[in-house]
Amino acid sequence: MKKIFAIIALGLALTATSCKDYFTLERPSQYPWQSASELEMAVRAPYLYYVGAAWANPIGACFNRFGESDMARFTGKQGDSYYYAYWARSYKKLVLENSKELEGGFEYLYYMVTACNAPLSLIEECEKAKKDPFPDMTQADRDLVQRIKGELLFCRAFAYWNLARTWCPPYDSANTDGINDTKHFVLRTTYESSSDKLKNPELATTKQVYDQIVADLKAAINVLPESYYSGDNNNRMRVNKYAAKALLARVCFSMGNFSECKTLCDEVIAQTELYALDPDLVAPFNKMSGQGTSKEVIFEIAYSSSSDRYDRNPGIMGYAAYNGNRGKMCGYCAFSMSYYGCEKIGWLDAQHQVTSEAQKDLRFQNLYVYHEGDVTETGEPDKSKYPEPAIYLFKYFRGPTPTDNGRRANRPIIRLADLYLMRAQISFMNNVKDEAVKDVNEIRTRAGLEPVKTDTITEEIIENERIKEMLGENGDRIFWLQALHKDIPLGDAIGDRAAASVLKYPYKDCYYNIPVFETLSNNAYNESSK
Repeated sequence: MKKIFAIIALGLALTATSCKDYFTLERPSQYPWQSASELEMAVRAPYLYYVGAAWANPIGACFNRFGESDMARFTGKQGDSYYYAYWARSYKKLVLENSKELEGGFEYLYYMVTACNAPLSLIEECEKAKKDPFPDMTQADRDLVQRIKGELLFCRAFAYWNLARTWCPPYDSANTDGINDTKHFVLRTTYESSSDKLKNPELATTKQVYDQIVADLKAAINVLPESYYSGDNNNRMRVNKYAAKALLARVCFSMGNFSECKTLCDEVIAQTELYALDPDLVAPFNKMSGQGTSKEVIFEIAYSSSSDRYDRNPGIMGYAAYNGNRGKMCGYCAFSMSYYGCEKIGWLDAQHQVTSEAQKDLRFQNLYVYHEGDVTETGEPDKSKYPEPAIYLFKYFRGPTPTDNGRRANRPIIRLADLYLMRAQISFMNNVKDEAVKDVNEIRTRAGLEPVKTDTITEEIIENERIKEMLGENGDRIFWLQALHKDIPLGDAIGDRAAASVLKYPYKDCYYNIPVFETLSNNAYNESSK
């Protein structure tokens, strides 16, 4: 269990160094926090761990799921990573044994969990004993501890949700073939100091993991404030009650609990003083910590001007580069949008030329780039680069600082547009077409398009608006289709993709292997393989 010991140590190290030197041999069982204000430092740790490292982090691990979708086309470019494996939908064939985005994501998500469990254990033990965790607490201190508890619960749920979406099959409300009963990774909700328990944990079922995510988010909603000033440079990187509701809405949608999802969307969308669709489509993507945020953003990762942890994976997934190539085609870009997908949403014609529909769409103009293809000095297609015309994502590395090539731009994790489109889909499924049309038109008119009418609305229109609005954000496309139990087509079926399969409900093999380092050091995996 060497890896879990390292996770425990690193999880507590960050909080300990933020407070007094309280980890000594004389008092080994004490927590490092001595006051409510010091406990505030504990909640910063899980946010930091979600950022991870530049190439190996939870953000990138989930973002790269774009490459599996029908909306991605492999360009032939790749570095030392799994990009071609995503395209080929390798899943269970892929052995995670090197330090890349998936292994790094797995590690940092467990760092998050441990960083949450230690202070939560302190708070919950004191609540059970009906006493304050620190001496001489005021009511303001007690309120602060409850808010910290809510953030920790949110972060733990968020960590497990990211683990579940990558390392176990999608939740199945019908539990087809007992999918929800299969076990994949450790679910831990208490801080463990016993070496025996650390070496011999138990694996949880998919249902147990999702049940815990829901329970944590509901508990977080009960104690988080509706809004507060955290004192940080960017307040949307610290969650409130409505961020927890928005994440729970997403989770409920993925679990097929559409009624509760709609109720949660209603409650968040109604908070017009806090949230509103931004008329500037780039605004959620072009700011840095300390420079404010878009009202459309509900939760985001904010980067400071000196951060070295910014996620570099979008440079592989889109037009803009992380490495000094601002405003030019990224030389490492492994994926464009698929021709299948571009024709589906009406942005390219059969000759791969931009349509008038695309030219009218402000999203195409601002958040995507049509690259006509690289040519040699003689004007011939440059086969060594990007010779074919294609549309590329252009949502990332859009920060305001030219000296760092915009690389440290904030990353929106939950946007209001997501909730409008979830609610539109649910209203359509419930045959409440006027409500579906209203929500879809909020998105369409913001993008400069004509509104659709109740007698012409279709599920495909809603789906296409979702693609244009949310593509490339947190692996959205593949998770959306899975939640609706729809086939995930091959898209552009060329190369190894042609030998892959259309992904069909219940997607029982659409998840990745646990990293080798964890299976070798964790007795639970050894037992489960017997």
